[in-house]
Amino acid sequence: MFLLNERFLGLILLLISTLVTTIVSIAWFRFKTLNPGRIAQLIELEMDQLSNNRQRSLIDDKELWNDLDPIPQVDSERPMVQIVYSTKYRRAMEIFRALLKRNEHSERALLLTTEILKSNPSHYPVWTYRLQILKGLNSSNPDGNHLRKELKFLSKVMPQIRKSFQAWTHRFSIVLLINDPSDELEFVNSALECDYKNYHSWTYRQNLLYTFKRPEMWEGELDFITDLIEKDLRNNSAWNHRFFISFESFKIREHDKEFLSSSDVLDSVVQREIQYTKDQIFKSPNNPSAWNYLRGVLKRGSVSFNDLRDFVIPLTKRREELELMGWPEELNLQSQLPAVGAVEFLADIYLLDQKQSQSANDLFKLLAEELDPIRKNYWSYRSKTSFSLSS
Repeated sequence: MFLLNERFLGLILLLISTLVTTIVSIAWFRFKTLNPGRIAQLIELEMDQLSNNRQRSLIDDKELWNDLDPIPQVDSERPMVQIVYSTKYRRAMEIFRALLKRNEHSERALLLTTEILKSNPSHYPVWTYRLQILKGLNSSNPDGNHLRKELKFLSKVMPQIRKSFQAWTHRFSIVLLINDPSDELEFVNSALECDYKNYHSWTYRQNLLYTFKRPEMWEGELDFITDLIEKDLRNNSAWNHRFFISFESFKIREHDKEFLSSSDVLDSVVQREIQYTKDQIFKSPNNPSAWNYLRGVLKRGSVSFNDLRDFVIPLTKRREELELMGWPEELNLQSQLPAVGAVEFLADIYLLDQKQSQSANDLFKLLAEELDPIRKNYWSYRSKTSFSLSS
């Protein structure tokens, strides 16, 4: 009896195994026989089923577009990569091409670009056409306030598309047309609160300041950037902007020859920035952002690196050495020493004197072998070039 049950169980397991194998084989065969176009159609069908559950859009309004002959996208017979567009997006782009061919500047064209940009906020041709439409509408109806409405629209949608440089470029074009940047710095502030290192936000801010050159826009910039650096000492974007406002602000007074001819003005800014950067380095000696900024300020002001020798040397010592020498009052007691930026800076000071090239080489070896081994190849390169410069 036991033997019979065992045979019966084995037969059942064999049948199950055969059935599973057959199902998998059929599925695999069907998958292999589907060409890429058919797979794309299936995916598109699934996307359409999802989109049909949403509210119908103006794309579905046939009466709105009945005077147009939609222009389909022309693809090669066997594209290397077939992009799977939803039916809604494909239809929108077909209408877009028809409107673009007409060079139509209308409210419905503007609405269409809005619909497309919801799906693809980085579509540069659509942004370009949208700007042309707005220019046309504003020209035919200057009291329509189309440009102001566009700024409000952008303020609403751009928090979700902060990485779209096309949107920032479009916004700047609108502000130029209006010739009123009065609310723009506040808008950039709100964008930076979400991402203090967004490249597009900083570029936009500098474009505003440089293009309009309005003193009232520059007045609060130094305090603004000082606060940001206090929040994050390693924010390279903030340091870059500080350099911009410290030295590019001279250009807003480009017609003031007396001001520009005074070397005291530049010297005072350079000295202010040197002292500020030294203070920040004392807080965090291994912050490369501050060291890079310091180098830029010195070069801009034609100040020798050697002038900062006394400031740098304590930061190149080990903690036990520094305790014997005397710990600088402003220096953070938790600092990790020697600081990489300080050691490199001192090496560059030594390179100013051919007689001290060996001292510079010793510091580069220290960096390569102990302080910063992850960049060993770079420090080895600097070590080799230090000898070539001295020979």
